[in-house]
Amino acid sequence: MSAPLAQAKDAGQWLRGMADAVDQQSYSGAFVYERSGSFSTHHIWHRADEDGVTERLLRADGDPQEWLRRDGRLQCATSFANVSDWHATAPQQIDPARLERWYAFEVLGGTRVADRQATVVALKPRDPFRYAYELYLDEDTGLLLKSLLINERNALLERFQFVDVDFTELSDASLEAGSRCLSLEAAEPEKLVDDSGWLPGWLPPGYSAGESMVRALSAGEPPVMTQVYSDGLARFTVFVEPLGEERLADNLAAQLGPTVAISRRLQVEGQDYLATIVGEIPPATAERIAASFPHAAVAVEATP
Repeated sequence: MSAPLAQAKDAGQWLRGMADAVDQQSYSGAFVYERSGSFSTHHIWHRADEDGVTERLLRADGDPQEWLRRDGRLQCATSFANVSDWHATAPQQIDPARLERWYAFEVLGGTRVADRQATVVALKPRDPFRYAYELYLDEDTGLLLKSLLINERNALLERFQFVDVDFTELSDASLEAGSRCLSLEAAEPEKLVDDSGWLPGWLPPGYSAGESMVRALSAGEPPVMTQVYSDGLARFTVFVEPLGEERLADNLAAQLGPTVAISRRLQVEGQDYLATIVGEIPPATAERIAASFPHAAVAVEATP
C-alpha cells in the first residue's frame, strides 16, 4: 500500500490523463447508464483530430434520442429538454490542484471494465456540498470506462459504464446525425433583465460560473436563460424564465437519482420569473442555493 501523499499524486496524474483522453483519443462503443434503478443503453462515436473533437450519441432503447456535439458545443439534439442526459464523457478541462481542495483523492487499485484493464480512482468530498465519485480509467488510454456517483450514506446514485469500446478509426458517416437530431441555433449570451437579482446569493465553495446562454425550449415559448456552475467535476445549472399570469409555479418535491431541481419564484422590476436549479448535487446544497435568492418561497420540480 502506497503512502497517502503518493496516492494523491498518482490520482492527480490519472485525472489529468482522463481529461487528455477526451481531446486526444478517438473511439466508439456502447455503454449503460443507470439512475434510481432505471437503465438505458447508448452508442457513442467520438473523434479527436486536428479539426477538434466531434461526438455523436444515440440512445439504443426507449424513446429515440440523439445528440451531436463539436468542441463541447451542442449542434443538434432530439429535444433540448433531454440535453442534460449526456453522460458519456469526462470533463474536457480538469484541474487536479483545484479539485484537491474539495475532494480527497485515492487510488483504489485495478480491475477490468469492457474487457480492458482499468485503474480505479476515488474522489471523496471534503464537505457536504458535493457527492463522491469512483472513476474507472483505461490503463492504456486514460479513457473513462466507468463512473459511480455515491452519496453521503454510501448509496449508489448513478452509474455510467462501457460494455464495449473500440479504438479503431471512425468513418465520417458514423459521425453524421440522423433526421431526428434537430439543429440548435447558437444564442448570444445575454441577461433577461438588467438587474442581477435573479442570481443566487450563495454558491457552494469551489463552484464558479461557466457558460451562459438564452434559448427558447420550443417554438413560441419565451426564452430561458441558463447559467452553468461547476467545481471542476460536478455541475449544476440555473434556468431563469419569465412567468405570465397563465403560468404559475407548482410546489412539487422530487429527486431522480443524483439529480435535483429546485425552483424559486422571483420578481424583478415588477416582472415575475421562475429560477430553477438543476444538477447532480445533494438536495440540501440545492435548497441552500435556492434560499439565497432574494424573493418568495421555494418549490421543487422533478427533472425530465
